[in-house]
Amino acid sequence: SFFSFRMSLPPYSLLDHGTPLLWQQFEDLVREMKWTSDDNTALSLTPLLSSTRCVFAQKNDDGSFLGCVVWNEYDDMAFIGFYMVAPFLRKYGLGSILWSRALDRIRETGRIIALRAVPEMAPRYASRDTPIEVSRVHRNALTCAQMREFSDKFPAPCGTVKLASELTEEEKMDLIRFDQEVTGRDRSDLLIPFFSSSRTEGVVLLDGEGRVFALAGMTSTGYEKDNLFKLAPVFASSLSEVAALTRALIPFCEQFSTDARILVYFLTGTVGERELEEIFGHRENSEIVTLFSAQIENRLNGKKCYATHNHNGHYDG
Repeated sequence: SFFSFRMSLPPYSLLDHGTPLLWQQFEDLVREMKWTSDDNTALSLTPLLSSTRCVFAQKNDDGSFLGCVVWNEYDDMAFIGFYMVAPFLRKYGLGSILWSRALDRIRETGRIIALRAVPEMAPRYASRDTPIEVSRVHRNALTCAQMREFSDKFPAPCGTVKLASELTEEEKMDLIRFDQEVTGRDRSDLLIPFFSSSRTEGVVLLDGEGRVFALAGMTSTGYEKDNLFKLAPVFASSLSEVAALTRALIPFCEQFSTDARILVYFLTGTVGERELEEIFGHRENSEIVTLFSAQIENRLNGKKCYATHNHNGHYDG
């Protein structure tokens, strides 16, 4: 680490790792900023994943959080999930220092830089390090009643519905196999702890041979008191399958609150955007732009992606 003094900035250090205090205050700030696309598993699992890299700015006198850039390195990319500075220190140059340090480290690996940004920030990122727009993510918000209304519109598909918490070890491995079939990536390091997290449940459809052919997850996001959940991912082959998956997950949300709300994120160019977003009809004025530093091979099977996972621990679209 090294020390720097700048204008009104307090004396601080830059660290290429996070302390328990820094990670906790990082989580708190994400929730305060209402970044609900980064669900609570993203916050709890990021410090634990072997793919995680970070730069933190730490206040010298008490070790408290001043800012960070956090990303995950896997396959051929470095996916930047978080870039934040404490609100009282913005516009003093700390963000630029953190960004420069993070980008220097990423460039040393030779990986493609990837990130998701709010639309108003996208031109700034595009003009510098990540000029290629790959896709956008739109958000819809529904109540449990609205989700149930959707689910009841479709007949039950063939197959057996089974909650992820009830799967055998063999079925869990087949869940990972199916996820890789859709995403084109081995996400086992994320999915195993994801479906084991508290306030998270998953559901699959099994065929006559016991193989997974559809998958959905439901997990909490934001402050627990808000009873806000994210439906993610949803990988299936028809709206009937989606309805069966969501129908099985609604009681999970309702056990915490009958007033629980469910967020769903749709990726442009996928079947979810084409078929499901219009049916839900509760689109919010919220959007995330996906930017890359170079062209990549899109491995996602968009014909089966009804809702994107949108988890920085593994890129899925």
